[in-house]
Amino acid sequence: MKWYDNAIIYQIYPKSFQDSNNDGIGDLPGIIQRLDYIKQLGVNTIWLNPIFVSPQVDNGYDVSNYFAIDPSLGTIDDFENLLNEAHKRNLHIILDLPINHTSDQHPWFRDAITNKNSIFKDYYIWGKQVDGHEPNNWGSFFGGSVWSKVHPESEYYYFHLFDKKMPDLNWKNVEVQNSMADIAKFWIQKGVDGFRLDAFIHMAKADLRQMALDNTEKFPVDDTFFANLPEVKKYLGGFVSQIKKENPDIFLLGEAASADAYQAAEYTQPDEDVCDMIVSSDNFGEVYDNKNYGDIPKFFRPRQLSLDRFKKTFIKWESVLANTSFPALTWGNHDISRFVDRLKLPTDDIKLKKSLAMMMFLQRGIPIVYYGEELGQHGLRYSKLADFDDQRAMDLIQNLRSKNIADDQILQLLNDQDEMTARGPFQWDNSEYVGFSSVRPWNWAEHSHENAYQELTDEDSILNFYQRLLRLKSDDCFTLGSYRLLRTDADLFAFERNTSDKSGLVIVNFSDKEVDYQLPTETDYHTALANQQIQIVNGRVHLEPWGCCALMNNNGGLD
Repeated sequence: MKWYDNAIIYQIYPKSFQDSNNDGIGDLPGIIQRLDYIKQLGVNTIWLNPIFVSPQVDNGYDVSNYFAIDPSLGTIDDFENLLNEAHKRNLHIILDLPINHTSDQHPWFRDAITNKNSIFKDYYIWGKQVDGHEPNNWGSFFGGSVWSKVHPESEYYYFHLFDKKMPDLNWKNVEVQNSMADIAKFWIQKGVDGFRLDAFIHMAKADLRQMALDNTEKFPVDDTFFANLPEVKKYLGGFVSQIKKENPDIFLLGEAASADAYQAAEYTQPDEDVCDMIVSSDNFGEVYDNKNYGDIPKFFRPRQLSLDRFKKTFIKWESVLANTSFPALTWGNHDISRFVDRLKLPTDDIKLKKSLAMMMFLQRGIPIVYYGEELGQHGLRYSKLADFDDQRAMDLIQNLRSKNIADDQILQLLNDQDEMTARGPFQWDNSEYVGFSSVRPWNWAEHSHENAYQELTDEDSILNFYQRLLRLKSDDCFTLGSYRLLRTDADLFAFERNTSDKSGLVIVNFSDKEVDYQLPTETDYHTALANQQIQIVNGRVHLEPWGCCALMNNNGGLD
């Protein structure tokens, strides 16, 4: 076993967690101030979104210096202090490492475009214009073409899947693999416990002469050409093998937004130099309103949680990964809106939020809690379209206005789905700036009023439920035990967890009606955790609307 087999991860967006110097931007010293809160929550691992030097075109994912901390967040001394203080509390630290691309201000790229004989030219991907146009018609995730010119008069373009100020690295070049491994080893030597490998599934590209066949757009986004290609594992292996030699216990969490369960299994084979776990967008149990919003890009399309889809998704992921790796158990992250807004839940009742947390995190897998989720925190609500300054949102506004869709409808879509709404300040208290800062935060708008100060003293709060839930998750029954999803009525979700000497049964009522659940065996259960009073009468459990319970028996498994 590795330490991360028992990981319970807390994701922090550093700019939005705690401002220690009152400049409106969260920072590393602010995180240090809150380590006791994090420890008390019941997690044992912290994942930090990017903290490296960056022009902040994409909130830190455009790195210009991988060997230093962005001045807005602190110093290298602050980071070393954070590591030491976290490790004193038995908390591990994972850094977010963008490996698909750099900033256009990175020394490698600057040298490549200014030095005719630069050795870094081959660190990036270049293409020559064809008939006065881009080398192909592939579309960027951030809108427009994946190709941009350094100089308007040049006949050569560089490749960027994301913003034009974020050129993609050429992972065919072994020196890129070595250079990125050197970066990781630098931080491992500092004491870092792991990395989230951002956008690694895009490291390989298809033949650049191929053209996307979609004629409805000038530059269609078709990840056929740049996602999950076979060469990804080859490039990843050259990188990972060097990291694991430096520290065999380093944890590699791969971000593979479009990967399915089978691809996740390929990326986590235990006998290969690949990732240890995959985070995908495939496991939220979402269904989209394609009937009314089919012409809107999928990212912004209204959706809701389908329990049927959730069941089918997790039985598939569990079946595929059972003997390979752990699924990631998460309701969201910094790249999407908060799940309490995104999934159009049937009620804002805290009982449902507690049930969803239990339903997700007690399954087989490694939980990832997005900061503020443990409060039931909602996303920010912007008052006007001009408040959205991320490229994806601006492209949507332009697109929908051209279709004569009213601004208030566009604003509703963005407030429900845009990622920036999920990056608001952590709500520590009910003061003017929610205890985050004494000045206006960098990302600020209308917000909900959940806060840690009030919830810590409320035994019935979501925060207190999360603390008890994560303590229960650390029991080996719910960490390493076998998993079996049970057949139930449509509005129920139930599963068993078993070790050689313990058994657990989790039951969730995803409806506004009372239900009775017949226990599958005559086992002497006790209630380990519930969001209501639980009584077992004649082998039946009565659940209130949105009720949930985790039952345990310590006298042997159910198998």
